[in-house]
Amino acid sequence: MTIEFSAAADLWLESRCYQTPSALHGWLTGYLASGARLKPADWLVEAQEYLELEEAPEAPLQAFLQTFYDDVLLGLSGESMEFSVLLPADEDADIDEQVECLAQWSKGFLDGFGASGQIQGKVPEDVLEVLQDLDAFSQASLDDPQDPQNEMLYLELAEHARVAALTVFYGMNKTAPAPKTLH
Repeated sequence: MTIEFSAAADLWLESRCYQTPSALHGWLTGYLASGARLKPADWLVEAQEYLELEEAPEAPLQAFLQTFYDDVLLGLSGESMEFSVLLPADEDADIDEQVECLAQWSKGFLDGFGASGQIQGKVPEDVLEVLQDLDAFSQASLDDPQDPQNEMLYLELAEHARVAALTVFYGMNKTAPAPKTLH
């Protein structure tokens, strides 16, 4: 299943969530990319806290969040590299909102990556580089909303964020080499 931004945004509105679906998606992506994993109950607690919900999520949001977790992990770890950043589509938002959601996703990624507690010692150079890129993306805004180049630049940044997430995931989730056996 691939999560659609509009469906998530509707559920967020009904549930009175204070962070956007993009921000939570970024947080979870950063957390999982770091190599950390959460048990279902722990994920719901983290999501509740990040979304600034006063009470535990109600059943529809709870079910959605479980699917959300599975979808993000599958997207990151799948061999098909079909992972995508959860951002509003052109028909759901203007370019200003799309850029704002990309900034929120990037900030969420960095928050989740840091919250994982997985960073001990030196971070691989390629991972550090994309984390710096995401830090810059977290501050993205448009100087001129009417500039015809905005959409192309936004699409390039969104693709860069997608590749950055995969780079961090592959850099931080390496499996140990199989032990060599002597015959």
